[in-house]
Amino acid sequence: MSNVTRILSTKVLSQVQKNRIIEFGCNFVERNFIETEAISFQYSESKHTLLFSSQNAVRSVFKNPNYKMILKDKKCFCVGEKTKDLLFKNGQKVSHFEENSSKLADFIIKNAQNERFLFFCGKERRADLEDQLGANKIQIKALEVYQTFSKPKAVGAFDFVLFYSPSGVHSFLQNNSLKQTTCICIGTTTAKALKNKSKKILIASNPTVEYMIFQIKKQLLHHD
Repeated sequence: MSNVTRILSTKVLSQVQKNRIIEFGCNFVERNFIETEAISFQYSESKHTLLFSSQNAVRSVFKNPNYKMILKDKKCFCVGEKTKDLLFKNGQKVSHFEENSSKLADFIIKNAQNERFLFFCGKERRADLEDQLGANKIQIKALEVYQTFSKPKAVGAFDFVLFYSPSGVHSFLQNNSLKQTTCICIGTTTAKALKNKSKKILIASNPTVEYMIFQIKKQLLHHD
């Protein structure tokens, strides 16, 4: 491996995010290891509180502009600050958000036990949120609005690899290994997908790309 630190992002970043990594003097590569596609779904008017666990779910629902009117003023809970921001941009009011599904489930169990929930989600989701609410007899109905496809590819060796989802981890590992690699994960759920696959796993202190980049900076300073 060359003296220049090699960093791989398993999804394409914004130009601003990309520039921040390049400023570290690193060799930066980005590849999309998964892609998502909106799927058709049937929504019937109801008194459910809406749940969104990802930006992909928000994009898929509001790809149809009619839903901005249909869902306007509906109470929403969501996972992630970026998901919350995207809901706001689409005219939705977010009553509460947490940084991961488990924490959101805990909040609902303590504060919203009598509500019924409609969960906009992907076909390949983890069942954590549904399992936790179901175990506490809280009504939750899943409505699948997008699906995820793997885009595996061999990319060679890197010092750091950035992972954003369990699906991205699984796709990457189809053609690559992580022997000497430091893995930086957006959250605990993604990190769990790397169990027994890497000895060097770091989790961003906040589940955003910006905090993942901060983790890279900390590691680079530590090794200087």
